[in-house]
Amino acid sequence: MNTHSYTGVQPLTPAPLMAIADGFRVAKVLAVALDFDLFTKLSGGEGTTPEEFGSAEGLAPRPATLLLTACASLGLLDKRDGRYVNSELSEEFLVRGKRYFFGDLVTFTDRREYDAWGKLDVALRTDRPNTWDPDTEQTLFDPQDEHMAELFPKAAHSGAVFTARAMALSHDFGAYRRLLDVGGGLGSFCGELCAHHPNLRATVYDLPFVSGMAEKRLAETEVGDRVDALGGDFFADGLPTGYDAILLTNILHDWSDEESARILAKCHDALGSGGEVIIGEAFLDDDGTGPVAGAVAGLNMLVETAAGTNRSRAAYTEMLNRAGFTDVRRLGLVVDAPLINGALVARKA
Repeated sequence: MNTHSYTGVQPLTPAPLMAIADGFRVAKVLAVALDFDLFTKLSGGEGTTPEEFGSAEGLAPRPATLLLTACASLGLLDKRDGRYVNSELSEEFLVRGKRYFFGDLVTFTDRREYDAWGKLDVALRTDRPNTWDPDTEQTLFDPQDEHMAELFPKAAHSGAVFTARAMALSHDFGAYRRLLDVGGGLGSFCGELCAHHPNLRATVYDLPFVSGMAEKRLAETEVGDRVDALGGDFFADGLPTGYDAILLTNILHDWSDEESARILAKCHDALGSGGEVIIGEAFLDDDGTGPVAGAVAGLNMLVETAAGTNRSRAAYTEMLNRAGFTDVRRLGLVVDAPLINGALVARKA
C-alpha cells in the first residue's frame, strides 16, 4: 500500500524555516547594493546590464550577474528589455537625495549591528550589549564612537522621516501649538510634522553634538523658521517647558523601566495642565507573542543597550499612569511605517 499518496492537504514543510535562515543573506544583498550606490546610479537612466555593471564596478561577469539577479528577485530591480532598472520601491526609498531615502539606516545596521548579531548568543548569556562596553563607556550614545557620531544620526533620520509622515497622517498634530521632540535626532519628526501642520512649531531636544547637526539641517528646510534645536541631557537636566505636547519616538525602549519612568516623570513635570505626551514604538503585543518587528527590535536592545527592551502598550500604559498621566489612548497608523507600529497618547490632568 502506498502510504505517501497526496491527499490534497498541504503537509507541514520546513520552507518557513529556510526563509528565516536566509534572512541574513537577504539583508546583506541590500546592504552591498547600497555600498555600490547601485540604485542612485540607476535612477533616471536607462538601466544596466551585468556586463555594463561589472565593467563600471570592476566586477567579473559572474558576480555582477548574481548581484543584479538577487536584487531583482527581492523586488529592488525590474528587468526590461534585457536591462535592469530601479523598481518603484527602490526609486522612492533607495536613491540618495530623495525625501524618504532609507539607505542610511540599512548601512548603519550593516556596519554596526551585523557582526554584533553574529554574537547574539554571547549577549543572551551575559545580558550585556556587544556593540560597546558598559564598563568603560557611560552610554551607547558616545560622540567618540565613529558609528554613533557619524552614522547613527543619519540612520535615525533615514528611518524616522517616513515614520513621521505616517504619524502626521494618523494623529491631529495640528491640535498642538508647540511640540517638544525629546531625543529628536536630526529633527526628522519635527520637520515632517510641521510640513503637514502649518500652524505647528517644534523643538528638537537632544545631546548637544546631535542638536547642532539638527539645527544646521533644519535651517535648510522649508520649515526652518518654525523648528529649532536645543542641546541637553534628559537625565541630567530638566526638560524645557512651554510646550503643549512632548513626543517620544523610539526613545524609551533604550532604557530600563526605572530610567524610562524618570523620563516620563520629567515629561509630566514639563507639561502644563492638558498637555499631552505621545509615545511611538514598535510595541509588543499585550500577550507577548509578537509581532516580529517588535520582538526582534527587543532583541536588538539586548545587543545595543545596557538595559533597554521593547514593551507592550499595556506596559507603557501602566508606566504612564504611574507618572501621573491619564486618558491613555491607543493610536494606530494609517500607513505602515518602518520604525513603529503605533503610538500611545496620554494627557496631564
